[in-house]
Amino acid sequence: MTIGALMMNPSSLPLRGAFRLPLVAILAALPLGASGFQLREQSPSAQGNAYAGISAGGTDVGGMFFNVATLTRFDGNEIVAGFSTIKPSARLVDGKATRATTLGGSTISGGNGGDAGETATLPALAALWSLSPDLKLGLSLNSPFGLSSSYSSGWMGRYHALRSEMTIIELAPSIAWRVNRQWSVGAALAARHVDAELSNAVDFGAVAAAYHVPGYAPGSADGFAKVQGKRWGLGWKAGVLFEPSSTLRFGASYRSAIDYRLKGDVHYEGVPAPLAGVFKDGGARPMANQPATASLGAAWEAFPGVTLQAETARTFWTHFQDIRIAFATGQADSVTVENWKDSWFHSVGATWQPAGPWTFRAGVALDQTPTTDTYRTPRIPDAERFWASVGVGYAFTAKVSMDVAYTHLFAKDSVLDLKATPGSPDFLRGNLSGTYHNKVDIVALQVRCKL
Repeated sequence: MTIGALMMNPSSLPLRGAFRLPLVAILAALPLGASGFQLREQSPSAQGNAYAGISAGGTDVGGMFFNVATLTRFDGNEIVAGFSTIKPSARLVDGKATRATTLGGSTISGGNGGDAGETATLPALAALWSLSPDLKLGLSLNSPFGLSSSYSSGWMGRYHALRSEMTIIELAPSIAWRVNRQWSVGAALAARHVDAELSNAVDFGAVAAAYHVPGYAPGSADGFAKVQGKRWGLGWKAGVLFEPSSTLRFGASYRSAIDYRLKGDVHYEGVPAPLAGVFKDGGARPMANQPATASLGAAWEAFPGVTLQAETARTFWTHFQDIRIAFATGQADSVTVENWKDSWFHSVGATWQPAGPWTFRAGVALDQTPTTDTYRTPRIPDAERFWASVGVGYAFTAKVSMDVAYTHLFAKDSVLDLKATPGSPDFLRGNLSGTYHNKVDIVALQVRCKL
């Protein structure tokens, strides 16, 4: 096949191998805060319990993100504002990168990329308006998915990933109604905005060599590609709260999946002249899915001032099987297979409120990963992790209080083993292997005001 034929028929070039557009990873920047690319850090006070029992209601209205029905536990008007600062670390050790055997099998130069983790701060805002003792309105602002990663420009895996940055903001107006003394129900509309920028290097030398363009060899013409995309999407939440007694409560909730067709643009740099007709700037419209989550929580005041909590949640990552991108430039759709599996989150915790202004919290959790060794990429060095959390609250007055929390995530090492076999998405990106050492530290703070 001649390069002229390729330029007449761009879809015949295997772009998914040469440069599987960075937007295919738009929902997988550096998901170390919770399983997959989900971020559980939505309530600084509940973080002190490792989010144990949050679906049954926490100590403030910030729990509405997890279960809207819990708003009926609070009287009057209230606002909670805070943030969680997440510091992830993901270091590749014993890394090795080579080109496909049919392209010579040469070593791809560069180091291990440094620490890919980037510190991010997530907002958390919740407000309650009591229309009556039994009817509540709420409004929450959160970032339920996201985070970012960045590798040094010349690292050995540069053809797989350089920078991944994604922000998702959710605005959710809510309503909750106490049906009777024991039962409450709630619902919310979740409006989410995605804003992402992804980049990686492109081995244009390997692309040209694969199609026998004279004067080019793998590694001889590195280029750069970047995709930006954004979009609003709508989903919903529903929850129920059951309080069989004044000391025992159970909560269950469901947060819907949201599917996006993002509006994006692709930009290339360093494209050799013979490939300029194929790799050109233009529009990109990827289809990507965010999964649904179901949760169940319980809280029991076992002793005066001592509450024991438990939580279990299932995220339906099987909804996230692939990402398809359609291009305005005429090239064929790009399809990235993810094959993620559903994952569980389990936590237990305790809250102690002695007489006086102080509240003390602690909790542990097990957080499964939806990824597998077969499909793990440098953009998603995800692994199972164990949470250890502590928190403390202080009430300055009857209307103003503050909470702080700290969590350390002990993450398992994650294996990277990408194969550049002919016909695979990574054929022109190269083989890449190694082991990631992962960990995460989270610090959170909030202020609660009763109005």
